[in-house]
Amino acid sequence: MQKTNQERFNWMVAVYLLLITAILWMNTARADVIGSTESKGFMFKDTIKVMSFEDPDIDGITCYTTRYSRSLSFTDSTNSSLACRQTGPIDMNKPIQLVKRNIFVQKKGFIFSKDTIVDRFVDLNKKVIVYLSYTKSIGDKNSSHSLSVVAVK
Repeated sequence: MQKTNQERFNWMVAVYLLLITAILWMNTARADVIGSTESKGFMFKDTIKVMSFEDPDIDGITCYTTRYSRSLSFTDSTNSSLACRQTGPIDMNKPIQLVKRNIFVQKKGFIFSKDTIVDRFVDLNKKVIVYLSYTKSIGDKNSSHSLSVVAVK
């Protein structure tokens, strides 16, 4: 049974998209849940999870972020919180990008997709690494952001 040109094309597109997704996923930090707590709610409690992730390119920096999950809701809060700290030696002689987008991406929301994204900026003059956390959603409500700075010693 021979495949038509359209079938071959569809198969090649699917493989290409799978490879692109794998490459993007490998270049993004993954978070570990280090704790959680319940917040408001009488029977079904909303939860706040505290997560940590390491910068995928710079050894010695760990960032902490939170994820707020609403029970019995298809939407999640767009609030974003971020704190990054030096947790080991940082090698500034190693080549790094001065601006790196999407070092951490967290998908939020079930129906209305909201993503929490962390970008990295390096200020060589001040010898600091700046991390910016912000949310993106389908709508226009992209107001939440947070900033953390790590001084390189």
